Amino acid sequence: MTTTMMEFSTKTVGELAVEVPAAIRVFEAWKIDYCCGGRTPLPEACSAAGKSVDEFVAQLMRAASVPDNAARDWAGSTLTTIAANIVTTYHDYTRQELQTLAPLAAKVLGVHGERHPELAEVVALIADVTADMVPHMLKEEQVLFPYVNQLEQGSAPTPFFGTVKNPVRMMMAEHDRVGEIIAGLRAATSDYSVPDNACFSYRELYRRLAEFEARTHEHIHIENNLYFPRAVELEDRAGNASPAVAAGHACGCGH
Repeated sequence: MTTTMMEFSTKTVGELAVEVPAAIRVFEAWKIDYCCGGRTPLPEACSAAGKSVDEFVAQLMRAASVPDNAARDWAGSTLTTIAANIVTTYHDYTRQELQTLAPLAAKVLGVHGERHPELAEVVALIADVTADMVPHMLKEEQVLFPYVNQLEQGSAPTPFFGTVKNPVRMMMAEHDRVGEIIAGLRAATSDYSVPDNACFSYRELYRRLAEFEARTHEHIHIENNLYFPRAVELEDRAGNASPAVAAGHACGCGH
């Protein structure tokens, strides 16, 4: 753990998620948004969660002592490697899981919808997140990732989109939208709490939704807090952006 105790209070939650991947488990447990809300200072995020920075450090030390392959340190990887891993670890999972969640939610609604009308909202929200994420991932795979790969190899042509800041800004806005939908799923399901008399399918639906939320948070975090900023920095160093495009914010978020 390279971050010292004195530095924690000066870090944002996004920076900590990059520098100390075990922090992701603490953020998930405390419902701290470290992906779309990655620019929030740690003290502010802890306070909103009813916790202190000292409590965070203590919890982090416990989390760091438990092996967790999901909390991978991506910082030393090339952007080409990170993009390939995003596709195999997150994009493939997301496509497959959404194909499972939609019919499962419809089945549970058909059986339990009369007593649990919130299930209709769950079905609608799963459709919303599918409509947002599937084309979003395709744009990354067909446009953004290939350009950055070429940029890293030193062979990228001037992009038709002017500068990588433009697709990055779009991707981050779409991430915000996905974050809102997933927050809606958590609210509609009362934090994925199943009724006492729930059948196996009902329990499996909520278990999968909770896992999908955690995996999607990791996915967005890696892109927002690690891949996108490094891609922008790489293009700035290469001077590859179209000279006709005015320089945007380095983070590509429009803030």
